[in-house]
Amino acid sequence: MPSETYGIVEAYLKDVDDQISCKLGLSSVNEELRGHIEDKTALYMEYGLDREEACRRAVRDMGAPDVVGMELNKRRRLRTAKPLLFVVLALMAVGLTGELLRSAAGRSMSDIILEAAGQRYYLWGLLVLFLVARFGYPFLLRHTKGVCVFFLAVCAFFGGLYLSLKVCPGWVDRLYAYTATRLPGMLFHIFISLFRTTLFLGIIQLAVPVGAVLLYRKRNQYFRGIFFFCLFQALMILLGKGNFLQERSYIPILILLSSCLGTALYLLRKGWCIVKKSQGAAAALAGFCILLIFWAAPQWSRIRGNLEVCVNPGSRASVTDAWDDSYNNVLIRELLGRARAFGQIELTEEELVRYGTSQWYYEDGDGNWNNGSETSVRPFEEHVAYRMQFLEEPDFREILPQSYMENYRISWWALRYGWVPALFLTVLVLALPAAALWTAFRIRNRLGRLTAFSGALVFSVQTVFYLVENFGFQFGAFSNLPFVAEGLVSITGSAVLAGLILSAYRFDTVIEESEVPVTSGYHPASSDSGTPADKHRKRRE
Repeated sequence: MPSETYGIVEAYLKDVDDQISCKLGLSSVNEELRGHIEDKTALYMEYGLDREEACRRAVRDMGAPDVVGMELNKRRRLRTAKPLLFVVLALMAVGLTGELLRSAAGRSMSDIILEAAGQRYYLWGLLVLFLVARFGYPFLLRHTKGVCVFFLAVCAFFGGLYLSLKVCPGWVDRLYAYTATRLPGMLFHIFISLFRTTLFLGIIQLAVPVGAVLLYRKRNQYFRGIFFFCLFQALMILLGKGNFLQERSYIPILILLSSCLGTALYLLRKGWCIVKKSQGAAAALAGFCILLIFWAAPQWSRIRGNLEVCVNPGSRASVTDAWDDSYNNVLIRELLGRARAFGQIELTEEELVRYGTSQWYYEDGDGNWNNGSETSVRPFEEHVAYRMQFLEEPDFREILPQSYMENYRISWWALRYGWVPALFLTVLVLALPAAALWTAFRIRNRLGRLTAFSGALVFSVQTVFYLVENFGFQFGAFSNLPFVAEGLVSITGSAVLAGLILSAYRFDTVIEESEVPVTSGYHPASSDSGTPADKHRKRRE
């Protein structure tokens, strides 16, 4: 293109761009306008005008640049998924209020204020949510490969750390003893402690959208992509097999496998890859079954025990510890049957004592103290005498462990406030995956929709597990209730997932599909088949 013609077009495009507030994706806008100008220029040249004059007339016919820019700006406004944002904020308010109510019983106002200051991770969650919603999807789009490589590097680091703890389990303690008074050593010890408990669960949670991005990049080589997709999940399973995690990893790994399977099937259903849907679905299901066996077979005896705790907890409720999952499953099923529409369940003082000391189950019910366990425990009479010293003035809170305020949040509301308020909380909990899926389905960009859909699947499966557990069917450690379950890792992981969904929706009208990286020359046709500039080129050809 001659320099004079080029200068005319670029000056016009610059004037248009100045009217558009969001500068992301301007290249696709300029490409579309250039396509219009080139088509019009070619038409004028067919009538005998030279190129420069034809270009001037074509630019004139486009209209005033400020008017065109303002019209494009209206079409390219950033959007906010208000339903999802509202539900997230409401759940965080419920979680914070619940923590404050739990700590308020019998404490002074100054203690409550100090407790509120200790819930800083909710503020941290809001900050993470804002940053990811503001910058997350554009950053992911521009640095897709780098994000995946970084995530895999983090997983490799934790894998090496886990192996070192297995080979030489005492090196962390020796390092801490050597640097006990030095800040780096103390911080490293805290980091290891965090890794041993909950950090892995956050990695598993965020692995689903990362895996979705990996699969999308290989969508045009589907079977190779599904192989790497399953290999990626196998790496997560290996990281979750540490003895220090045990049952804590059961639910996160099941969430990982089911969410990744759902993501692969959704990719096939939308026709975003060049493979027959039946063959692609068979490959995805085969990979899921192999991974499930790979996870379950080496620890089947432990998994079978947890299944028994979930389905038939009475057969294993041998210890009346406040943290015994079997006994708590039996207890929650017993008490939920006495819930009222409004208000706390009615229990006499004698019933409070019998529930608080477990006499209701081991003397009046089907329970068998110690239940044949090889581990010797105190006689039942000693256990009752020990518990009685804490029940001089029986209170409803004392018959349940404190974890009921977190893990059994819905059950606690049903027992404390009635099943109608508990039903309201259940609707609010179900609103999160519903709002996340609604937001994902309204995104037209394929990578954005798949990323948002995978995050919404995580929320959906988490919610299903949590609701089932609240009716006394706990399998392994509890599933986190997004934004309500307290904890830095839980809040951070949920905030990143929700932030990615909000970000993909926010920039959907700004970032075009043509900016999504593709690993081969084939561009499958779909409802999102390219930018208007692509269509102009096709017409001209």
